[in-house]
Amino acid sequence: MMLSAGAPIQSAPDRTLRAVVLVGCLALGAGLLPAAETSMPSAADSGYTGKSLTEALLDLRSRGLKIVFTSNVVRPDMSVEAEPVAIDLRQILEELLAPHGLEALDSAGGTVVVVARAAEASESRSSISGFVLSRRNSAPVAGAIVHLLETGIEVRSAEDGGFLISDPGFGTFTLEIRRRGFVVERLERLAVAAGQPIEVSILLDPAPITEEELVVTPSRVSLLRHEPVALLALSRDEILALPHLGDDFFRALSLLPGVTANDVTAQFHVRGGRRDETQILLDGQELYEAYHLKDFDSALSTVAPATLGSADLTTGGFSAKYGDRMSGVLDMTTTTPTGSPRVRLGVGILSAQAGGAGAFHGGRGSWLAELRRGSTDLVGRLLGDEDPQYWDAFIKLDYRLGPGNSLRGNVLHFGDELEFEEVIEDERKRFETEYNSSYLWLTHQTILSADLFFETAASVARIDRDRRGRELEEDALFTILDQRDSEVLGLRQSWNHQVTPNQSLQWGWQLREFETVYDYFGTHTFDNPLAQIRHDFEEDPTVLFQGRSKEDHNSAYLADRLRIGDSLTLELGLRYDRHSQTSESHVSPRLNLAFAFGERSVFRVAWGRFNQSQRPYELLVEDGEQGFHPVERSEHRVIGFERLFEAGSKGSDLTFRIEVYRREVGNPRPRFENLFEPINEFPEVEPDRVRIAPDRSIAEGVELFLRGSLGRKVGWWVNYAYASSDDEIAGSRIPRIFDQTHSLNLDLDYRVSQHWHLNLAWRYHTGWPTTPLSLQEIENEEGEAEFVPLLGRLNSERLSSYHRADLRASRRWRFRSASVDFFVDVQNVYNRKNLAGFDIEIDEEEGTILATEEEWAGFLPSLGISFEF
Repeated sequence: MMLSAGAPIQSAPDRTLRAVVLVGCLALGAGLLPAAETSMPSAADSGYTGKSLTEALLDLRSRGLKIVFTSNVVRPDMSVEAEPVAIDLRQILEELLAPHGLEALDSAGGTVVVVARAAEASESRSSISGFVLSRRNSAPVAGAIVHLLETGIEVRSAEDGGFLISDPGFGTFTLEIRRRGFVVERLERLAVAAGQPIEVSILLDPAPITEEELVVTPSRVSLLRHEPVALLALSRDEILALPHLGDDFFRALSLLPGVTANDVTAQFHVRGGRRDETQILLDGQELYEAYHLKDFDSALSTVAPATLGSADLTTGGFSAKYGDRMSGVLDMTTTTPTGSPRVRLGVGILSAQAGGAGAFHGGRGSWLAELRRGSTDLVGRLLGDEDPQYWDAFIKLDYRLGPGNSLRGNVLHFGDELEFEEVIEDERKRFETEYNSSYLWLTHQTILSADLFFETAASVARIDRDRRGRELEEDALFTILDQRDSEVLGLRQSWNHQVTPNQSLQWGWQLREFETVYDYFGTHTFDNPLAQIRHDFEEDPTVLFQGRSKEDHNSAYLADRLRIGDSLTLELGLRYDRHSQTSESHVSPRLNLAFAFGERSVFRVAWGRFNQSQRPYELLVEDGEQGFHPVERSEHRVIGFERLFEAGSKGSDLTFRIEVYRREVGNPRPRFENLFEPINEFPEVEPDRVRIAPDRSIAEGVELFLRGSLGRKVGWWVNYAYASSDDEIAGSRIPRIFDQTHSLNLDLDYRVSQHWHLNLAWRYHTGWPTTPLSLQEIENEEGEAEFVPLLGRLNSERLSSYHRADLRASRRWRFRSASVDFFVDVQNVYNRKNLAGFDIEIDEEEGTILATEEEWAGFLPSLGISFEF
């Protein structure tokens, strides 16, 4: 089904049917890789007597016999004592092995595996050993992680692909084998008896497109991975060890270079961009809403960290496959469960959760589920007397249909509710809000060959918003009824082709249909003189808007990655976007270049054009806007250098990165901000609401990152940024409200013992801009003196500098088939009173301004415990 511009608006039943059709229109394909054949010479050479058995076997391998073995089986002290008499290579092999109690077993693809004879093995102790081989050519795979899931034991395969797990215990086990560049393989129901060694042969399917040896894109931070692929990377243990309120992964991101956030929100700014300029992806699906507690500045994210397997945060110069957001990309991937089903239960001050994961049908399928329910014990301290309720649920089913084919279904649903009423004498306040978001997407992957695969996905998303508020106070009165229902249908396909070992192509397309129905009524009356600074002070205070907004967004991209020589990697990208809402089409060229100096230094350059549309659900009707602005156009320029320094025998390697960037938006759309109070449930009716309409926006800066360790127990990193984020208005550059000239983040990670973990993070940044306010005495129509507020130059002053320290202690207990995790997290350890803004009151009689300072939360503890079994 094609989504075309200008299609008529459909009824809800028609759209539901259309969603079902989209989900069902995936193309299924299958590909089988041919098995390799073994060529065998007709005669054997002589001269083995006196040589080591290893040398003799290597000679047979060089002559065409696909033979694999490990030094645990073929020991260095074994030698050939008698010349074999056979002519056939396989018979020669058997003659060589027999005197040493060894034998050869046939494996897939004509491979022969050397193992101990059953009689010999029964006399040895319990163990699991074997070989990891590539299915493509039966070559040994070195460095593969062989993970015994039930015990947590991990070993790596040797150069010949061999591995050995000594004394694993006895029972039924599951082996998981991981190696970059290969598809994860699982060996289920491996029965080990007491005192019985087990020999296995494991064949790995090469990944259709291997992870690049040299990361081309700059400004990228690899997160949560077991084996990070970028030099600047934080593993799963490292990122989750960072102090972050409520075990919310998003709240840890503000410690990273180029990321800015306040103390309340889980949302973040990337290098001077608005919050809505960062694209959030989960298993390939864009999340158009990704936060809980939207009435309180989106205080928590909706993605449970327990479900995540990896994440990449790119803060500039990202690839052509990403589009319609122009500052950054947070691309998250959930875990792929293996082994027997596991159940996880947890409780904390902010939420309680239950989840589980496991494999089924002999490892061909897997499932992952997580359910969380919000708790407001601590939220009350953050947000006042309100009592918000929130929840989210995530389910993923993954199934391998056959060789080269897999199907995955994802469901994500989350919601929030708030019902609050307060009556104090003649003042009354009542809020009722409800938010619900649902995502369903189905993804099919087809491997056509070892060099080519494609992925097709169909999705439907539903985002509903219902805000009702009424407030009657001495100096203000407002009523708001705000209902918006949005639906997004999507169909996309992406292709990956490894043309040669030095060239890979990525291309794809996406069709999306957005539709939002608005029903908004708002009115306000102010008796507060401060309201005279509002953008609509002289206008009708009543806003009424009912309508339906629709857009078809069609896009396509192509990226060609070339490796030129041993040092240079170049990626040329081109993206096309068509937006029916404003009848615009844009072509966005992009260039990424990486040049390696040896094995420890990389120089990167990125340039590109990026666009961002105003989607139907982003129309600011609450601020009186009823039309959409043109697609915003930006340009990124990034230059970076990374170096891994050797620190000597007593220390560890040091990782260093420096990046210089400039991001310019040629036609930023107007935005609305509250100048003095940062957090409001209904910000559109506050007296300090103003409209900012820049002619151009410029963000530029220098970021430094340094990371190392002190011995095996202490790790540390520090990043510093000198940056500016400005709007150009009437020829003058005005700092944005979240601009911070200097920022410094320090992290110290200490492994107290095998089970205890302690992490201390300290952050500092220049105070955010604020606007000076004064009173001007004028003569009113009655000839009397009157004081009116007068704004100074926008954002020309700053709040006091911000700094705080956070501490997190975590402990893990491991048992035979269960584990317990516990953490205590303290924000603002030394209770720093950081200034957030001001509550402004004007005394018209005295002609004075009373600015009451509002502070971010001080000392704030949280804790949680989870059980997995």
